[in-house]
Amino acid sequence: MNIISPALRRVPLGLAALLLATGSLAQRPAHYEHRGADLAHALELFDKAKYGAAQYEFERVVERVTDDHAPERVEAEYYSALCAVRLFHNDAGYRLHAFMQDHPDDLHVGTVKLELFKHTFAQKKWKESLSWSEKVDRFALSPSELEEYRFKRGYAFFQTGDPDKAIVEFTEVQNGTGPYAVPATYYASHIHYERGNHGTALAGFQKLQNDEGFGKVVPIYIAEILFLQGKYDELNTYVQPLLNDPQGVKRENEINRLAGEANYRSGNYQQALPYLEKSAKRAGLAREDRYILGYTYMMVEDRRKALEQFNLVANGNDSLAQLATYHMADCYLKLGEKNHARTAFKKAYDIAKDPKVTEDALFNYAKLAYDLSLDPYHEAINALKNYLKTYPNTPRRNEAYEFLLNVYLKTKNYEAALASLDEIKDKDLRLQEAYQKLAFDRGVELYEGRKYRDAALFFEKALKYPVQQGVNAKAHFWMAESYYGQGDYPAALRKYDDLRNSPGAYATELYEQAGYGMGYTYFKMKQYGEAATAFRRFVAAEKRATIQRTDAMVRVGDCCFVTKENAQAVKWYDDAVKAGTDDRDYTLYQKGVCQGLDRQFNEKIATLKNLLSAQPDSRYAADARFQLGETYVATDNDDAALGYYDQVIRQHPNSPHVRTSMLQVAEIQKRKGNTAQAIEQLKAAIAKYPTVDGSREALTALENIYVEQGRVAEYEAYVRTLSFVDPATLDLDEKYYRSAEALYLDGKCPQAIGAFGDYLNKYPKGAFALNARFYRGDCLYRDGKYDQAFPDLEATIHAGAAQFMESALYGASDILFREGRWEGALEHFTALEPIASFPQNRLAAQVGQMRCLKELGRSADAAKAAAKVTANSDASADLRSEAGIAVAKDLLDRNDLDGAFTKFKAVANGSTNALGAEAKYDMAYVRYLQNKFTETEKEVFDLVKKYPAYDHWKAKAFILLADAYVKLDDRFQAKAALQGVIDNSNDPDLVAQARDRLATINAEETRQTTPAPQQELLVPMPGTDNTDEE
Repeated sequence: MNIISPALRRVPLGLAALLLATGSLAQRPAHYEHRGADLAHALELFDKAKYGAAQYEFERVVERVTDDHAPERVEAEYYSALCAVRLFHNDAGYRLHAFMQDHPDDLHVGTVKLELFKHTFAQKKWKESLSWSEKVDRFALSPSELEEYRFKRGYAFFQTGDPDKAIVEFTEVQNGTGPYAVPATYYASHIHYERGNHGTALAGFQKLQNDEGFGKVVPIYIAEILFLQGKYDELNTYVQPLLNDPQGVKRENEINRLAGEANYRSGNYQQALPYLEKSAKRAGLAREDRYILGYTYMMVEDRRKALEQFNLVANGNDSLAQLATYHMADCYLKLGEKNHARTAFKKAYDIAKDPKVTEDALFNYAKLAYDLSLDPYHEAINALKNYLKTYPNTPRRNEAYEFLLNVYLKTKNYEAALASLDEIKDKDLRLQEAYQKLAFDRGVELYEGRKYRDAALFFEKALKYPVQQGVNAKAHFWMAESYYGQGDYPAALRKYDDLRNSPGAYATELYEQAGYGMGYTYFKMKQYGEAATAFRRFVAAEKRATIQRTDAMVRVGDCCFVTKENAQAVKWYDDAVKAGTDDRDYTLYQKGVCQGLDRQFNEKIATLKNLLSAQPDSRYAADARFQLGETYVATDNDDAALGYYDQVIRQHPNSPHVRTSMLQVAEIQKRKGNTAQAIEQLKAAIAKYPTVDGSREALTALENIYVEQGRVAEYEAYVRTLSFVDPATLDLDEKYYRSAEALYLDGKCPQAIGAFGDYLNKYPKGAFALNARFYRGDCLYRDGKYDQAFPDLEATIHAGAAQFMESALYGASDILFREGRWEGALEHFTALEPIASFPQNRLAAQVGQMRCLKELGRSADAAKAAAKVTANSDASADLRSEAGIAVAKDLLDRNDLDGAFTKFKAVANGSTNALGAEAKYDMAYVRYLQNKFTETEKEVFDLVKKYPAYDHWKAKAFILLADAYVKLDDRFQAKAALQGVIDNSNDPDLVAQARDRLATINAEETRQTTPAPQQELLVPMPGTDNTDEE
């Protein structure tokens, strides 16, 4: 009997019969191949899962059988297509489709449809797979095939987002015993879980706990369902063995999070913390999770760690951020960091999501701003006003109003506070007092900054509500001082008089101070009698030895000098010297002059020699020596006079007395019969002052000597060598020039400019060309036409005319500096310093050098120039501060940070204006460079308190403070500082810097709070070595 082999059992009955009929061929020798043996061999390979070899053999059968509908060929095509499916060939689907198209009535078509369903399923073509599933005859399937069919059909529905149909299929499978029952249970439970059917889902997942494949997958579901059901105790019991399993569990971080949050919700913060900390180790912890961890740290009183977490939660504008910032404020308060608490309350108020939190945050923010006297952008006043407006019936109303009033009184941002008060129409007495004080304080601030016009306006505002007599008196006084500073002397007198007539003023020091001020005002108005009276009253009233008292004595002397009461002047000058005046050299010089005017020559000589003996380097030394020379001439002591004139010429070459001294020396030499020396001296004077006006007297004297000696031809020959004298045209030349000069001397500069231009056009090399160029340049300079003035001033400098050199250098250097031509300005300032005869010009030269060197980045040289400014007794406090900053910055460039800090500190302690603000900023910057970030913060807050009106330095300081906070890893405070700059600064460059820094911080916080993708759950798929990712 012939037995059908396993391979033949796969063959349709018709083909099996064909093979049986030829079965005897199997008994033939091996080298003899019976018909159909190749198909049988291919089927045998197929059964052994040798799909590649089997497909090769099936293809040979197809090639051998030429009849397209022959059973052998059809069978071979069918199995070849199945091999392609098993081998995952790209053309597998094509082969199956081709088979159905070529053999639509074949018995294998039903099986092919099933294969196409499974093939498209394997390719994850879910919709196509479902389409083929509809074409499968499920009633023709075996139980195992039906189980597979229903599971995969359910899974395809699941993947296409149709859980209703999916769960129908999974439910049919999950209660079976086949290989797909377990995954069907998993997916059915998963769908129930997603639908919120937690009880049903939990029952399904619990069935899978001991399954080899799903035992590691389902714990996260079970834990989360227990969490969602609020079964926190059961959850704690469930997760402990899982988390202690040495082999680990999938999504361990998530399970820790659930256990931690369960304890957090139960108020068991100590028990929650270990779970939450382990969960937090995952990358990209979400803001919600950070809030829970931060709150837990706060509740176990680990506030520093709480702040670290809240800091990242606060990077938002939602209710979670508001709660986080509010809790941050509480943490800061308990840590004693009120400044940071103020910032946090401000942020919580700004977010404004929860009304109760918003109200409480606003109140506490304003309260802390008041307590700390720190309100950099005047927000506390606005906040309190908003609080009272928004919550008119709050039980804290009286307390808030009291804070508001006190904030007004403590703020140094005076203008903003006044603007706020101006919005309150009905001011009670206390608000009027606050308004008066703020207006007065702002006036003082402006006055100290030498902004006299603006200061006067605020002193006037202080009198709008004249509720405090003391403040009224001070407002009148300082308004008078402001008018004096502007040069409006009549207005100053009126205000001094208003002060002296105001109620209660007589009992104050200001009453006499006003008299002192009136004395100076009358003096400036050349009303010397009234001035002397005012100064005498002040001296009589002020019994203390003060600088002002001795100064008033000197000024009485000056008034007497001007009114030619020389004896009285000498008396007052003597009284001033005895009282210890700081202006001793001036006083002695003036005394000597008065004695000379009264022909007390010996007394004058003694006085001036006393001056030179006590102060040989006095700024009046040249004047004293010249006066001694003049006095000795008057007393016929030519030798002594010659000695003093010679001292003026040699020791003070830039003094305005030099030209006269040279003429006097020549005159004395002539009297002595030393005509050669006289001629030499006169020619030296002409060479030093090479203009007609400058040399006129010297030329006349020289001509007289030559005429007396009969050497006229020699004189004429000498005159022809002078470039500035043209005898042929001198008379007409001078008439043209004098016409223009008269306009200049009358102060008619616009007309003088044209007249000098006409003169120079007619006489470009005239005798007065140099004078004309200088005077025209001077007029243009004073008129602000710097580009036109500069060529004239520069021509004067190159001509070397001594009488104009100082003024020309001053104007030209100033023009170059204004134009930012630092090198040229530096050259001119350097040339000006040694020749300056006027103290203010010498100071200007030193200051100009310092500033140019600073702009050129030559900090070491700038510091040397600054040392000269500091040593100059005429330098103002502001210039000394500026010089101090230059010296400090040189130390900073040389990395002498401690030395720089000390210098900056000295400036900041002595200045209340922008220079002090700059120095304070630099102090903070030095601390930043020293990595002393907490001290950086201290210096910045100190700057804000002391210099609130200087927005530029305040904004720079907050940007620096933000950098320091970043170094301290306190990004919340850094963002608050930067946001303050962005919201309040008017400096676009600083706002741009703040925006860039804020964007960098936000990007980093976003990265830290963006949840990382969850660990994928690998779900076992039956019938394959692969797993599915959930």
